[in-house]
Amino acid sequence: MLTISKKQIGNWVLLDYLSQKQLFQEKVNLLEKKYNLDFKTFENQVENSLIENFEAWDDLIEWKAYNHFLSEINSKITDIRNGDFQMAG
Repeated sequence: MLTISKKQIGNWVLLDYLSQKQLFQEKVNLLEKKYNLDFKTFENQVENSLIENFEAWDDLIEWKAYNHFLSEINSKITDIRNGDFQMAG
């Protein structure tokens, strides 16, 4: 029988989360580069524009989602690093 420690499981999960974080961050970086703006500035411009730009609205929704995913994954990474997780049996 193979014995795997909680620390080993945590490290595997942490690697997966770090990979996801990198993917989300790359998406955010692409949007920042595309518009040469940070999220808040872009959001204000899109929401207050008199001309409706559907591509910009789509990008805003996507960007907002990636920011949310980054926030969630950062919280999970912190939990794993602090050993604040349980293994289901």
